Amino acid sequence: MVEKEQGTTCPTCNQTYWKCADCGATFTAATPPAACPECKAKCEFKNVTCYLPDCGGPGNLDPRL
Repeated sequence: MVEKEQGTTCPTCNQTYWKCADCGATFTAATPPAACPECKAKCEFKNVTCYLPDCGGPGNLDPRL
């Protein structure tokens, strides 16, 4: 299950950041995969892309998530 709309991107870097709900791994992809690339589990992914102009990009994900 995805918490925010798929395909939305960071206004700074034009990428979508996903976080695994199980292991906390963060990665970029247009849509979340069937399984986490780190823990290999089929889990939920949160879209942690920052949509605010003052954040976004690697190392600057949405701090509320």
